[in-house]
Amino acid sequence: MGLFGKDKKQDQGGSDWIQPSQVIAQLSGMPGPGGPGGSAGPPVPARLRPLTAAGPDGHWLPGALHVKPGSIRWQPDGAAGADPVELATATILPQSGQGRKGRPVPVTVTDLETPAGRFQLEMDPVMFGMTQELVSEEAAKREGQVTDPWS
Repeated sequence: MGLFGKDKKQDQGGSDWIQPSQVIAQLSGMPGPGGPGGSAGPPVPARLRPLTAAGPDGHWLPGALHVKPGSIRWQPDGAAGADPVELATATILPQSGQGRKGRPVPVTVTDLETPAGRFQLEMDPVMFGMTQELVSEEAAKREGQVTDPWS
């Protein structure tokens, strides 16, 4: 089954909705709830660049996101010459409205504030926010601190 759709061979009673643990399990190759965990799955290619008050600072740095419960770590490619950045607790900033040379920022870019500084991540802001929620929920579940968001 894909992340956002039904398995075509599934019976008529199947649901389009998925649980966060299913996404984490699929991303990291771990079993579902209660299974062993902590190991990251295959990295997700993503580019990152520093962000200043004046806008983007420099070129996009190639790298990948390593996703596991409680962590979204951007790891640069060997040739990028940058330090890894933890993004799980990053604050998503409002879009600045313009990128380099005054061009509009595409909606596939997320402005972030982290303890390491401000960055732009080449990823849809809504998708990144959902990923943050999923890794946080899965980490809390594994630590036995699951709370019902509806209570």
